[in-house]
Amino acid sequence: MTEPIYIEDAEELYQDAPFGYLTMYGNGKILNINNTFLDWMGYNRMEILGQKSFSSLLSIGGRIYLETHIMPILQLRGEIAEINIEFKKKDGTKLPTLINAKKVKKHAMSQPVFRLSVLDISQRKHYELELMKAQKKAEQMVQRLQQINQELEEFAYTASHDLQAPLSTISGLIGLLEKKGMLKHDAKAAKYFSVIKNNTDRMKLMIRDLLEYAKIDGKEPEMLQVSLNEVCDITLEILEEQIHLHQATVIIPELPLVVGDKNQLIRLFQNLIGNSLKYRSESAPRILVEFEEREQEFCFFVKDNGMGFNQSLAPQLFEFMKRLHSHSTIAGTGIGLSACKRIVELHGGIIGATSEEGKGSTFYFTLPKKEIG
Repeated sequence: MTEPIYIEDAEELYQDAPFGYLTMYGNGKILNINNTFLDWMGYNRMEILGQKSFSSLLSIGGRIYLETHIMPILQLRGEIAEINIEFKKKDGTKLPTLINAKKVKKHAMSQPVFRLSVLDISQRKHYELELMKAQKKAEQMVQRLQQINQELEEFAYTASHDLQAPLSTISGLIGLLEKKGMLKHDAKAAKYFSVIKNNTDRMKLMIRDLLEYAKIDGKEPEMLQVSLNEVCDITLEILEEQIHLHQATVIIPELPLVVGDKNQLIRLFQNLIGNSLKYRSESAPRILVEFEEREQEFCFFVKDNGMGFNQSLAPQLFEFMKRLHSHSTIAGTGIGLSACKRIVELHGGIIGATSEEGKGSTFYFTLPKKEIG
């Protein structure tokens, strides 16, 4: 037995459609209106037909828009599509809508007739307002973060200057005492002053590295096309004294052009190559820079024949102020590699390391392939 076919009446479809429908003359007199639109507006049919014009159902802004925009276009083109207009309900509240209208025929008295469909967009408007609020809040937060970053950068510069000044004075006074031979005859005093000097130098190094780290987050990277060979040439000039002192060999092949912040990339290579020089083995340091081109990125490697480390400790290397060796054995602050990590992250890449104790280390990082603009 087949199910009976339910055939909807055209009038029923019209009256209970999920859209508002109405028909009106060009002068705004309403000829017909469906139940859906009546329900939205809070009126009954008798309160509308023959009693109210189309414009009287609109908000003040809606009326102005009707007269200056909608009706002139309807008269000229005979139709409009997806026009945003606001109605005023019987209870005085506003109903935001999208309307479509079309001229369907001329009345016997040469009066044009228009048929309109109305879509309630109250919920959409609510979401739009919430989105705008969220966007405004996000913009305010970004502005506040920028302000905080600026304040932190200014604080870092001021604090570094204020902290370094007395440290420089202490170092200078100790140097003066040594120069004048005033510590020669008192071994205990000389030892104490040596400890003071070493800790002063360590503190100055810490302040310098903290300041450099603050600079990384202090401003957005200036992304330009950069020659990594030029970056490495500058890096080797900066590290020239250390390279010569330790009789190191640094091998750098032809490297690709990348999109990045030149100063930050110099700092990245300086820290990685400097790290290989610092954690060298007894043999002369040999440092090799290599790269691998992949589909969407370049992967760079800085390999050395240094001390190496236990691979299980690799994740700790890039933690802020984390060190695998004590200050008494190898000088350092534990900031250099965390700065490398931050620079690579700001460029959209990742960084890591592989190693084996006594067999050297390989540091690697990726830089996405990008185009300017």
